[in-house]
Amino acid sequence: MSEHARRNLLWGLLAAILALRLVGLGAYPLMDTSEARYGEMARKMLELDDWVTPMFNYGVPFWGKPPLSFWTQAASMHWLGVGEFAVRLPAWLIHVLSCLLIVEMGRRERRLEVGLLGAVIYSSCTLGLIASGVVLTDPALSLALLMAYLGFWQGMRHNARNWARLGFAGLGLGLLAKGPLALVLFGIPALAWTAYHQQWKALWRLPWLSGTLAMLLIAVPWYVLAELRTPGFLDYFLIGEHWKRYVISEWSGDLYGNAHAKPLGTIWLYLLGALFPWSLLLPVLYLNRKVAQGGMFRGFLWCWALATPVFFSLAGNILWTYVLPALPAWALLLADSLSRRNAPRLALVAPVALALPLLALAMVLHGSLEQRPQNQRGLVTAWQRASVAHPGPLVYLGRRSYSAEFYSAGKARRIDSFDQLPMGQVFYLARRLRDLDEPLPSLLDCVSLAQTNASLLLRCQPLPVSKTLPTSIGTTHS
Repeated sequence: MSEHARRNLLWGLLAAILALRLVGLGAYPLMDTSEARYGEMARKMLELDDWVTPMFNYGVPFWGKPPLSFWTQAASMHWLGVGEFAVRLPAWLIHVLSCLLIVEMGRRERRLEVGLLGAVIYSSCTLGLIASGVVLTDPALSLALLMAYLGFWQGMRHNARNWARLGFAGLGLGLLAKGPLALVLFGIPALAWTAYHQQWKALWRLPWLSGTLAMLLIAVPWYVLAELRTPGFLDYFLIGEHWKRYVISEWSGDLYGNAHAKPLGTIWLYLLGALFPWSLLLPVLYLNRKVAQGGMFRGFLWCWALATPVFFSLAGNILWTYVLPALPAWALLLADSLSRRNAPRLALVAPVALALPLLALAMVLHGSLEQRPQNQRGLVTAWQRASVAHPGPLVYLGRRSYSAEFYSAGKARRIDSFDQLPMGQVFYLARRLRDLDEPLPSLLDCVSLAQTNASLLLRCQPLPVSKTLPTSIGTTHS
């Protein structure tokens, strides 16, 4: 097969993977729990028209992350309407732009085929595929760092000052996507590569003044406004989220979730899972370890690929999505190595690349993703239908459902005990099936309306005093 034909087939393969992901974006509910939580915060940003402070709850600011991802998601819902497709579309667009940067990097340092294969690997590995349509902050950080790495490389090796400025702009976006962590994840591989190859003069030639100014102009205004709007933000975000979270495995200061304490080194297992099925081909990197051509570029890719997992090896709290910024480097390393071995056979590459995208689409069409226990879309739909004839609030006892809040446009509410039930009116109570042994107050008359996944929807109203009866969760009155 000619080189031109291989390129066309790789372009077609990349387009097919991206299209398979795009068509399924709106076909399944927001996943539990992080995706629904971030989706609801983006919806609140749009509803409240507050583009400075993301809101964890009405009146409760979210200090855990900067707003770049929320901005993109809220803007998408403003243009397309509130829904799964709109809130996930920014991640897909971010992924497409990331693929174009990967293609460009491979083309400039090797040839177009390497860049295309790198983009295919990145798009079809487990975490790359998920991140191309997920409501999280990690895709924006990954794109920002990809811009920074590409700009740094072009500035250092080719004295391309405009590319270098793009890298500084990427760091500014990184500060808006995840915070100072972006500077750390960029600085580790950049300084390691510079020191190893003694490229200090090239480092000094970078456009530090204009680049730093661009980075600060992009990021600093929001940080100032955020602290002015909600004093205390900088202390929590800079000290809590960027120090205590990573060094204290059971950090109790997290205002918005639970610590994710894992044994040290777990991040490497996450990396293997994130790269699957391409992680099965990692031995190819060892077989090509002695290839001398383009050694500085491969060395830079290795510094980039290893920096994130090495950094998080000593972290107390980690998630598997943390390895996402390293995946473009791993994808380019694999693409470079595979292309050196007599050019990759597309007959073998295509099935591997299409396996997970096709499986994911099949799961969406089958409805498998509807069965997640935290998915409350069906229950909220049942509440909305029942409320037409019998209006009443939707209540969750003892737990907060971000999914229910998103699908009810913020109307679902949580209470801590039965004492807080709205006893003077008809209301709807969402209960987990595992909680059905806990008795309801005897003054309630409840009718079971719907069961979705692991939850039951009850319509309740107070009983007349003369008809008060003892009631258990497992018994309803009609």
